[in-house]
Amino acid sequence: MSAPEAGPADESSAPLAPLDLRGEPRFAWRGVMLDVARRFRPLPDLLRFVDLLAAHGLNVLQLHLTDDQGWRFEVRAYPRLTEVGGRRSESQLGHGPQSTLDGVPHEGSYTQHELRGLVAYAAARGIRVVPEIDVPGHAQSILAAYPEFGVGGAEAVRARIGEPWTRFGISDEVLNVEDATLAFVCTVFDELCDVFDSDVVGFGGDEAQKRRWHEDPRTQELMAERGLVSEDELQAWFLGRVAGHVAERGRRVIGWDEMLEGADAAGGPGAEGAAVGGPTVPTLPADAVVASWRGPVGAELGARLGHDVVLCPDLWTYFDYRQSDAADEPIPVGTVLSLEDVASFDPVPDGAPEWFAERVVGVQANVWTEQLDTRDRLDYAVFPRLGAFAEVAWNGGPLDWAAFSSRLPAYLAWLAEQGVGFRPLEGPRPDQQRPGVPGVPRERAARIAELERLTASLARVSGA
Repeated sequence: MSAPEAGPADESSAPLAPLDLRGEPRFAWRGVMLDVARRFRPLPDLLRFVDLLAAHGLNVLQLHLTDDQGWRFEVRAYPRLTEVGGRRSESQLGHGPQSTLDGVPHEGSYTQHELRGLVAYAAARGIRVVPEIDVPGHAQSILAAYPEFGVGGAEAVRARIGEPWTRFGISDEVLNVEDATLAFVCTVFDELCDVFDSDVVGFGGDEAQKRRWHEDPRTQELMAERGLVSEDELQAWFLGRVAGHVAERGRRVIGWDEMLEGADAAGGPGAEGAAVGGPTVPTLPADAVVASWRGPVGAELGARLGHDVVLCPDLWTYFDYRQSDAADEPIPVGTVLSLEDVASFDPVPDGAPEWFAERVVGVQANVWTEQLDTRDRLDYAVFPRLGAFAEVAWNGGPLDWAAFSSRLPAYLAWLAEQGVGFRPLEGPRPDQQRPGVPGVPRERAARIAELERLTASLARVSGA
């Protein structure tokens, strides 16, 4: 894995956080993913965030630039992506079935010039910016701008979609698999590679809902022509084509662990191509990186297949998840992920197989922003949990809680000096609470059962 190996102080103007960041780092990839698609953050906020990451000894910022709710990257060949896809009329308020809509327009995008400046600013602080364009799912902002790339024809898509999604969750919308749509996606990635110098670029691959593909006669016709017998194979085919194009630009892809779905039928990632009852099927290159977020199964399968793996399991690294089960915790989302839980993260436990340990190149915290609509809300969700994560990323885990606790007073004082609106250890201040905004708390056991169901196909492939 090619990743910056600089220590936390190298060329950084940000004050160093008083954390245990001594010696050589355990992981080459010490990252944070920030979602700016659901909630656009102005460029000055991103520069501040980069400074804070550098002060925590982290060296990768994965920037989630597109999703159903917004498109934030200027594509000169397709200007409507930001003109139309970068704006929605309102946003969901709260989480779950009791949520409402806020009636407040939300918009924003970054020019290529601004993003080049961000890349240079981050590089001077030892941080690589890894851009992510999410395909073939999470595509509603694309289809609001260019309905011809959706399933069922432009007229049908236009009737379903008038703007980027004002709701949060997982949309049924997905790109079609016509050659013209793949050409569009490749053009977008060409411009992305022109702006970002990272040797790794994100192509998503997560949560692509396949119902529209399954029900669409044209998609089924194309599958038959390509010798594909399932929608999982179709996704593998699509992502393989995108990854192959990115490889022609001298880059490799990182995608969420769903990208492995269909890999068994398509010959497995790393194959040059596999005949599946017909023509050669492009598959994922051997150097594709798997971001494993749905528990251990994707990480283990990716490692078995020879891929580098970045561990970001939601139960330990999703910083949008609620921080306690107290009634005053704002907008309950997901399982409880306390500071202590983050400190207990053990990426590569003692006794893990050597083949697995060798393929794990890093860890990453993911900051999804559906409910993080201001800089203060972002601060509240990320800090001080990022302090515990940074020590795990630097030293491995789990942390010695007593030793980490002894560093907390100085660390919290440092956060306050930086103007960071962190969550107090005793719970949210009154101004950090969101009374009356609904959420849906999840129990850990229920989430584990759901993850086992979601990754069952991968488990069958890996033999787990």
